[in-house]
Amino acid sequence: MRVPEGFVAVSGVGARGFARPEAADWVRATLSRWGTLTRASRHERDALAFTGRGTVRAVPAPGGDGRWVVRRYLRGGLVARLLDDRYLRRGSPRPLRETRASEAARARGIPTPAVMAGVIYPSGAWYRADLVTRYVPDSIDLADFLFRRGRPGSALSADHRAEALRQAGHLARALADAGIYHPDLNARNFLVVEGGSELQVLDLDRGRAVSGPIPLAPMAARLTRSLRKFETTTGVALGEGAWAAFRDATGDDA
Repeated sequence: MRVPEGFVAVSGVGARGFARPEAADWVRATLSRWGTLTRASRHERDALAFTGRGTVRAVPAPGGDGRWVVRRYLRGGLVARLLDDRYLRRGSPRPLRETRASEAARARGIPTPAVMAGVIYPSGAWYRADLVTRYVPDSIDLADFLFRRGRPGSALSADHRAEALRQAGHLARALADAGIYHPDLNARNFLVVEGGSELQVLDLDRGRAVSGPIPLAPMAARLTRSLRKFETTTGVALGEGAWAAFRDATGDDA
């Protein structure tokens, strides 16, 4: 495995990966004691748990430096029933791909949580993998912000919805302008920070960075389908004002 620039190699019994220098000792010690970072996070009494595709946990970072999120890569779709968290050992492993895309995005001004470490656990023709990112406090994903907080009778106003959709559209356009392609830009892959003052993009494991701008339309269309699906499944309508703000932010490409 070629270690990304700015990271160092780490390893344990049946594990190998990379970490930022300030995280390397923690990763090595955790692997030595627990075998995997995910197993360690399950035994951390002070962890914060979040459910989505599986459970991720935010554990206290060493030295009191906030929290780090430990995430096990899980398969999606129909193949998940057969493979769960296993990936074929072919090409670059998921943590390495996500870190490269994340570092490129951050270097080009795209807000996304910093990767702290990535570890793979090879087994025959397959591997499992964990990724560690910085925890962003006072945050919630865009789907929950719009459709859970936005239920009738909640405190989320039409203006708040419109502003969140405007920021999501601007961030999607920023990704396209920066040459960062996110193939699954859905409402779960935006993080709303501090009540809507900032948005960050998540889950770049299948993303890639290219030289020069890329078309916005595929990413904007994917986000639109996601939002429409949430409207249908939750019964919460975003309203024409919010959709107009989104269209204004993404422009004719959407």
